[in-house]
Amino acid sequence: MRSVSSWLRLACILCLAGAALNHAADVWRGGWLPYGYAPLWLNAFWTSLTILDPLAATLLWRRSPGGVWLLLGIMLTDVTVNLRFSLHLGSTLEDSAALLAQILFLGFVLGAAPTLLRDRT
Repeated sequence: MRSVSSWLRLACILCLAGAALNHAADVWRGGWLPYGYAPLWLNAFWTSLTILDPLAATLLWRRSPGGVWLLLGIMLTDVTVNLRFSLHLGSTLEDSAALLAQILFLGFVLGAAPTLLRDRT
């Protein structure tokens, strides 16, 4: 039977893979910097997740503490930026299931991080 940390790690890897595929699909459809409705810095940030998400997943797979720290950085930044941009547009959490899912995943990551950082085997 797998340890709790292995299941937590797998859940994070699968979520990162799904996010990376979403960003890659956006780049595929819209070219580099596909989020034309957003300011350039935000467009660049979201596009960079096409590379950062799979990098974090790979590091997590290898049980590197860097993967946990990168995942924490990605999620803290992504939720903060997305929440601020959403509020700037006049949206609410009720309007955005994706943003709510990101916030819930951030909570999961914050809860899982100590266990993932302890487990290196």
